[in-house]
Amino acid sequence: MKFLKIIRPVVPLDRVAACLQSQYGLIGTLSELYSERDLNCRLIEPGGAQWVVKIASIEENPAVIECQLQAMRHIERVDPTLPVPRVRQTTDGHDLTQIEDGAGATYFLYVLSFLPGDLAEDHPCDPEFVATIGRTVARLSIATRGFFHPAAGGRELLWDIRMAERFLPYTDRLTRPASRVMAHEIMTGLIERVLPRLDALRAQIIHGDIHRQNLIVDPLAPTRITGMIDFGDIIHAPIAMDLGNLAGEFLLTPDTGLTNLLALTDGYNKVTPLALEEIELIYDLTIGRALLAPLINRYRQTETPDSIDYIQASGETGLESIAALQEVGRPAVTSMLRDICLGQKSPGLTGMTGSGLAAASVTAMRSRRERLLGDSYLFYDPPLHMVRGEGIWLFDAEGRRYLDCYNNVPHIGHCHPAVVEALTRQIATLNTNTRYLGDAVLDYAERLGATMSGRLTACAFVNSGSEANDIAWQMAKSYTGNTGGLVMEFAYHGITEAIHGFSPSAAVNAAVPAHIRTLMPPDDYRGPYQRGTPNLAQLYADDADRAIESLAESGLKPAAFMVDSAFMTNGMLEAPEGYLAAVTDKLRAAGGLLIADEVQSGFGRMGTFMWGYRHHGVEPDIVTIGKPAGNGHPLGVVVTTPEILRHFQRQTAFFSTFGGNNVSCAAGLAVLDVIEREGLVANAGLSGAYLKRGLAALAERHALIGDVRGAGLALGVELVRDRHTLEPAKAETKRLLNLMRDEGVLIGSEGVHGNIIKIRPPIIFTPDHAEQVIQAMDRSLSRL
Repeated sequence: MKFLKIIRPVVPLDRVAACLQSQYGLIGTLSELYSERDLNCRLIEPGGAQWVVKIASIEENPAVIECQLQAMRHIERVDPTLPVPRVRQTTDGHDLTQIEDGAGATYFLYVLSFLPGDLAEDHPCDPEFVATIGRTVARLSIATRGFFHPAAGGRELLWDIRMAERFLPYTDRLTRPASRVMAHEIMTGLIERVLPRLDALRAQIIHGDIHRQNLIVDPLAPTRITGMIDFGDIIHAPIAMDLGNLAGEFLLTPDTGLTNLLALTDGYNKVTPLALEEIELIYDLTIGRALLAPLINRYRQTETPDSIDYIQASGETGLESIAALQEVGRPAVTSMLRDICLGQKSPGLTGMTGSGLAAASVTAMRSRRERLLGDSYLFYDPPLHMVRGEGIWLFDAEGRRYLDCYNNVPHIGHCHPAVVEALTRQIATLNTNTRYLGDAVLDYAERLGATMSGRLTACAFVNSGSEANDIAWQMAKSYTGNTGGLVMEFAYHGITEAIHGFSPSAAVNAAVPAHIRTLMPPDDYRGPYQRGTPNLAQLYADDADRAIESLAESGLKPAAFMVDSAFMTNGMLEAPEGYLAAVTDKLRAAGGLLIADEVQSGFGRMGTFMWGYRHHGVEPDIVTIGKPAGNGHPLGVVVTTPEILRHFQRQTAFFSTFGGNNVSCAAGLAVLDVIEREGLVANAGLSGAYLKRGLAALAERHALIGDVRGAGLALGVELVRDRHTLEPAKAETKRLLNLMRDEGVLIGSEGVHGNIIKIRPPIIFTPDHAEQVIQAMDRSLSRL
């Protein structure tokens, strides 16, 4: 088999030095490093910079080398925090060059960054560190998920377990008869039972050869991985092999093999959840990979005794670890793996179990949280311990994924690659405040202004929606000279002292401040004026007269009416057409400004338009944005007219240290790019309409559904015990949230009675996701 016999390059170091100087402009001290089949050297420049010089085996396909280098460049782009080598180009911009050995042979040479640290084999491997390795390798596989190169497919690679049939004859070379029998059975089982199932599994390009000699750790903190090196075995293969290869390299000793396998699987699965059909093969893939080392050793010891290499030091000791794992047995080990990955406890199984550990972890974490954070609000009962997000999905500590239909902060999806890349690139370049000139904040302000009404072009930057609303309120008071405020009943706009008064839904047994008046919500389902009533919008709008007159009785005039364009806390109301425009007319006649709080309703959530206020046919004086602006990165903006902003700045020394910083603006620009590039405003409208129709259809089968309303991906489902009396089904709503959680769908509740299901997913939500929600809610309602 190719590479079973080692043919390493032999090139004098003076030739290597001359090539490096002429092709890379590098000079320094060269020393040789060990490699199984390449010639590796370390170059230390006079200034201390270090490089790894790799000269590939003459047997290596040049396309495979290109694949390795392109993979490392791809990883650098998509996850630059992963500690993998960086490729240095020649002075004329190539990744590869050639070098002659002086005897007529020509080899390919390339240069990589040197990753400092110790080999992991020089330090103990406890289960916690092993789990870290599992998580890190899974991250590496995610980074290569979007990469492909034809050279990675169809390789005849020495360490590829899919070559099992070719290894079968070498089982007879093992020393002990019992080992020969065991090895033959393992290889036969792989060939007959396992390999035929691999083609049906998820596959991608994987590293393929992470072990303790290819892992670099911090010598002062040896559980911190500082390098993953040697991409020579990169290959297109099932991700189950990615974990199996890794676990096979970490069986290590008979006493630690099972523990390491479980810890690696736990760590890997937390980052890349495994499917059942993958879990079922991990045991066989692990022992199969572990068996390759003693088989290769015996071949080389008998066929090439003069060319001893690094793995031969282990001889046949790996067989003892395999035998120890076999004593536990495939059924028991696989049950443990299922338990860890899927939370499915196996009857009679003792020891390390995922569900038991998870339950204990949640209880301990909840107690710790109460001690450190007080009696803070948690979703669901019991609460969920989330460890990762990707797109529309959240993943808990047990590896289960949930369709996130509630979290509006990651507006374009959890950990969107474009935002992650923009944040990482910018924070590695510059992050400072707006006392300095910079393009990022100006570019972002211009882009925001271009999406709004013509006169809303001036921006004040802060860090959150609460701060944005606080500054907007200060602007309104400064510009109008008035001090009274209007807000919807049961509204929520933030947590600052000033804005707490505009958040009656957050007040517990507290009166509305004396300078604030609340307006009756335009609720045409539960309110005093219901659907079908003539002149409905005007009837609700006229309540603004009462509020304004009440302020006047206290000697106050309204400075502003602050309104959430989606009426979220009121239950995602569909305000009657013309309602907000009529209220705005009354407001402005009394001298006040309209503040549109778009923290929840903006950035296309309601479909059709980028901003929620457009659905009401009004033009605000001030718009505030927060949560979704940076897709989770702290970013808040007040957008207003240049006149209002200048007036405010003349009267106050407003400045926010972090507001408008380079990194936040990079995230904000990335969000705008993705929304535009992926057509997410239209998607929110189409997907939301599909979901709304499906939920409305459920009302025909479930009397508990009283009303379905909202726009785009801001939808509410009001649950009632009686459709005539409209008695709120508060307890049933709470129960439904937990039932939906059990179905793998996360939703919330809202409204003054707590009986409204709140559905507010990232706007990458599709009709397919909507169908999952509809089916899950149908099943959950049937269980109430």
